[in-house]
Amino acid sequence: MMRYLKHIILPLICLIFLKLSAQEVSVVLKDRQIKIGEQTTIELSLRSTADGQMVQFPKLMDTISAQIEILEVSEIDTAYDEKDISIRILSQTITITSWDSGFHPIPPFIFFLGDERLETKPDLLEVTTVSIEAESDIKDIKKIMEVPFSLWDWILVHKYWFMTGLALIVLTIIAIILIKKFKRSKPDEEVVVPKEEADVVAIKQLKALEAAELWQKGNINKYYTELSHILREYLENRFMLSALEKTTDEIEMLLKYHKEVEAKHREQFTELMQLCDMAKFAKQEPLASENEYALEFAYKFVDNTKMVVEEKSEIRDQKSEIELVENNAGLGHLSSEALAKEDRQSASEKANQANGQVIKEAEDKEDKKI
Repeated sequence: MMRYLKHIILPLICLIFLKLSAQEVSVVLKDRQIKIGEQTTIELSLRSTADGQMVQFPKLMDTISAQIEILEVSEIDTAYDEKDISIRILSQTITITSWDSGFHPIPPFIFFLGDERLETKPDLLEVTTVSIEAESDIKDIKKIMEVPFSLWDWILVHKYWFMTGLALIVLTIIAIILIKKFKRSKPDEEVVVPKEEADVVAIKQLKALEAAELWQKGNINKYYTELSHILREYLENRFMLSALEKTTDEIEMLLKYHKEVEAKHREQFTELMQLCDMAKFAKQEPLASENEYALEFAYKFVDNTKMVVEEKSEIRDQKSEIELVENNAGLGHLSSEALAKEDRQSASEKANQANGQVIKEAEDKEDKKI
């Protein structure tokens, strides 16, 4: 009977001691001796079975005792025993220091595991003073260390001046861009070139035609085409006639209404235009003497019908009178360009009236024929 009890009681006792050994707390002081102001650590740990019981670590304040100060408390770390995974190890590190020399006791730390209270063993911390060599001389105060002064430090010190200068630079750049853009978008001022007189232009064109020697090279058709165009353009610029669009007969009728062109000059001009038309359209080849005569007459016609100085002075006098009247009336004076435009419009109106009369006469002739 005793033998059977022995087999039952012994295992129970072993289980009880195993359970007790599985729940234990410990405290490890890293350095038992430190100098004043130095730091050291205390590591708290709790071994227990991972059975879901609530664990409470010691509640720590700013100090452990009157002489020991707590600097930092880490989070609770959880680990498991390598040999027995059912054993849980909780640990926490406390960083401490002391400013009083001597031996300072570290009281027990109290843990709670469920309803069970667990305490660590007390410990002792020795704090020593800094050793002073009696024979050594008193050292002088060290020089102040110079901190490197960077560009960023300069900007921070002079930030108001820096921001003002930066703003001025930005505004200057914007102003330059706007000025360039304005100049680029501004249309170039139109240069007013004085218009040459109709006779001057015609003489230059006739000289260029003579220098080209077209009929001497066999270009009869081109020679008379150019000559006809020069004279027609001269009539447009001189008398405001749309001669480039009119036939030779229509031009002859229009010239009758211009007193500046004498009858003999008008007849000679008509003969020259007819010669040009025959050379251009009828493919008739004029004689060399006729070619020379045509150019010679063109020079004479332009010279005989050009605007003389008296006519120009009369026009200027008329313009002066108009300006004087308008100034007295408070209307200001017209520009020279406006006056020239007015002269051209009046001449154009005269030409249109002449064209109307020519067309009317042509219609009357057709009615008589019918």
